Amino acid sequence: MIMEKNKRSFFRLRFQQPLCAELKIIGMDDLEPEFKTTKAAMLDLSAGGARFFTAAPLPEDSRLLIELKFTVLAKEYRTLGMLVRSGQTETGHSEYCIQFSHSEKETAALTSMINQLAIKLRKATVISQCSFCTEEDLAEFGILQAEAAR
Repeated sequence: MIMEKNKRSFFRLRFQQPLCAELKIIGMDDLEPEFKTTKAAMLDLSAGGARFFTAAPLPEDSRLLIELKFTVLAKEYRTLGMLVRSGQTETGHSEYCIQFSHSEKETAALTSMINQLAIKLRKATVISQCSFCTEEDLAEFGILQAEAAR
């Protein structure tokens, strides 16, 4: 049996309840302003990137620059990166992966926060002072709890 090596450089924290974020598309001047920002439901997060759903598909551009803004442990984070993968789930939801472009200092701060959050999430699915998606948010995305937890 051949074992495939894990190519990830960072610990990836999977959320049982997605973390809501504001998604902003950077640098697409021809895009209407109302389509430059939308909500995202983050399914997992690492210091190197994130995987998330959106309610509506993002523009098809292989070099899309994205900012995700979210709150964890009462601190607002703004992550910036390139879209590296897009697709649809079996149920037809738009799913994306972003690879962050951060300095070593920003990466270290994200790593520390993710480790702290992982410890707190061992005791609870949702923590106050974090922007976890509410049931209403998930309904807006059209995501069922079972799908979000996969």
